[in-house]
Amino acid sequence: MKRGKISHYIKPSFWIFLLIAALLWYGDKLGDRYTTEIVLPIEVRNDFSSKLWIEHPLGEVNCRVEGIGGKLMAYKLKLGERAVIPMSQLTLVPVRGAERVFRVDKSSLTGALAAAVKDLRIHEILDTALTISVSPVESRRMPVRSRIAIGTARQYMPVGGVVCDPDSVDVRGPKVVLDAMEAVFTEPKRYENLKAPVAGRIDLEPTEGVLLSVRQVDYRAEVVPFTQHTLELPVRVENMPEGIQATIVPARVKVVMNVPLRDYERVREERLHACVDYNRVREEESGRCAVRIDSLPAGTDIIRIDPQFVEPFFTKR
Repeated sequence: MKRGKISHYIKPSFWIFLLIAALLWYGDKLGDRYTTEIVLPIEVRNDFSSKLWIEHPLGEVNCRVEGIGGKLMAYKLKLGERAVIPMSQLTLVPVRGAERVFRVDKSSLTGALAAAVKDLRIHEILDTALTISVSPVESRRMPVRSRIAIGTARQYMPVGGVVCDPDSVDVRGPKVVLDAMEAVFTEPKRYENLKAPVAGRIDLEPTEGVLLSVRQVDYRAEVVPFTQHTLELPVRVENMPEGIQATIVPARVKVVMNVPLRDYERVREERLHACVDYNRVREEESGRCAVRIDSLPAGTDIIRIDPQFVEPFFTKR
């Protein structure tokens, strides 16, 4: 009876002791080095020196490697870090009969993996057919367009918009992606109640499938005080042939504009011109044509032209 009670208490203690001993032993062994086979997750990263663009950058490679037991166990459990390989480090061999499929040279892949995974020693790549699908790539110069909104205080205005430096960047990627792009945009940003110029540095918005030569640009925006100014200007006809004279109804238009205070003296009737183009008038069935204002100082903002359309009548002299 006593033996049964003792065994009842010994058994749980024994198993707990055995479990702790096993964990300690196993933990000690995880610090040793082993050679085994693992599945190594990889990412082939496109870069500016690549002549081709890989279509599916994520993959796996079966390898025989040497490393610390704990690190190897992580890969066995699919918890190992992905090895990142620059595309330019791989040697690609064309596959006969496949225009966009290339075989990866094993020696170049072994060297690239060795550089990417510092704590593992690559003994051998076990896969026999390593291929990747690629697309031809191009580089183009594209303009940078700002998504920076400038909000000013009352009686202040932005002059010349937001200027980016550089105003264009090199973009590299598949032709089909570049054909769909018109520009590279900055990240959105907004200012409110500005009374002075602003400047800074901002990230370019990433576009999936392409690489940019720079990731940030400088920007600046000029903000100046302004006043409202009203002028009455005579309307004249441009590009009118010799021997033709024009009668314009009405002959003058009223122009209301916001003018930077620094340019107020430059905005005079003799320096501005209200124009219509003879050829445009002849193309209009109605004979009416929109008025255009020439010779405006930079930053001048036209509020309205009254009337916006005039009707010229042409006669021979």
